[in-house]
Amino acid sequence: MLVNFQREYNIHKILLSSSGLWPYQSKLISCLFLIPLLVNAIFYNLLEILMLYDYWEDMNIVFDACYQIFALTSIAGRIFNMFWNREQIKRICEAIDNHWNIFTSKLEVQILNDYSIMSRKLTTTYSMIVYAILILFILTPLTPVFLDMIHPLNKSRSRLFPLTAKFRIDDEKYYTQLYCWIASMVTIMIFAMVAVDNFFLVSIIHAYSLFSIISRQLEEIITKLYVNKDRKFGCCMNTKLELENERIYQKYIISLKKYQLALEFVDMLNSAYKIISLFSLLLSGAILIFAGIQVTNVLEQLGEVMRYTFVIVGNLMQLMLSCYAGQKLRDISQNVFYRAYTAKWYEFPPKLKSLLIITLFRSAAPCSLTAGNMIPLSIETYGLVVRTAGSYFMTFLSLKK
Repeated sequence: MLVNFQREYNIHKILLSSSGLWPYQSKLISCLFLIPLLVNAIFYNLLEILMLYDYWEDMNIVFDACYQIFALTSIAGRIFNMFWNREQIKRICEAIDNHWNIFTSKLEVQILNDYSIMSRKLTTTYSMIVYAILILFILTPLTPVFLDMIHPLNKSRSRLFPLTAKFRIDDEKYYTQLYCWIASMVTIMIFAMVAVDNFFLVSIIHAYSLFSIISRQLEEIITKLYVNKDRKFGCCMNTKLELENERIYQKYIISLKKYQLALEFVDMLNSAYKIISLFSLLLSGAILIFAGIQVTNVLEQLGEVMRYTFVIVGNLMQLMLSCYAGQKLRDISQNVFYRAYTAKWYEFPPKLKSLLIITLFRSAAPCSLTAGNMIPLSIETYGLVVRTAGSYFMTFLSLKK
């Protein structure tokens, strides 16, 4: 089962399996992994809401609690979306596996391999950056503990947590338990989030490879038609030309069928990710606003500034990943239109003319991933979210002054 998928993307299968998100796992095993994780996230958010109630007049704690609620909700939402759409994720895995059996020419296999290598490099780089940020995010609050060991004072320095935890308990007395709980919860959630994001990257880069194959094949077919038009076939010219054009016509039909497979694959991706993409865009903007405000509130505390900076950088990176991936898909899918548009269609045989016109009509609208079937994932959307977050951030600062 999924021989081709496991050969090319086995590490991603392992990551998803270890997070309970591999769609071919039994639901029982997935629930054993995911229910404790999501329950912990919900429970922590409830404690944050309680903290909001207790410290409503302290705006620093209010902003801190808000960004934490939005960040945990965003991560938990992406994880839950992977589980909720497990049947659609299965279809995506099966489609990727089948494509390796359908696209079998030397050119097609080479392009699939090139994009497969690209996806592995990109997901490895992304994972390493996120894990590095996670380690720093977890260890930075321990700075007072390390300083007490290296350069002790007459009294202990104040203890910090990866996430603000002003609950109705003695956080000094239960510091170790609270710190371990928060750190383990954040680590497991980030680990699962990376597995989800990596699968998304693998899937969309595979879509790039399909459109690249189609555009290259169209280019080859059009070039061959021009060559045939200029060739001299001798006394049997008409017959040989007709046979050659018929072979090219059959190749064009096969390319269009493969183009249809690529379009169906993008539709599957859109169906699986459209709701969570909209959800993530909204929450990303909110996280940037509240984390940015917190940076201005703790400028004199280097450790806290670093902690919020990690959150902002990680959020911007994840947002850029989604939007740039969508933009790249639009650009590569439009290459099909450009290849067909540059052809001298009026010089083609009648049958090929009609197919080329159909191709032009369909490829004129680029394929793209959307957030809630409303907002295309693109660099423009990324800029819109960041600008909007910046505007609200400046508004909050002006009100604060």
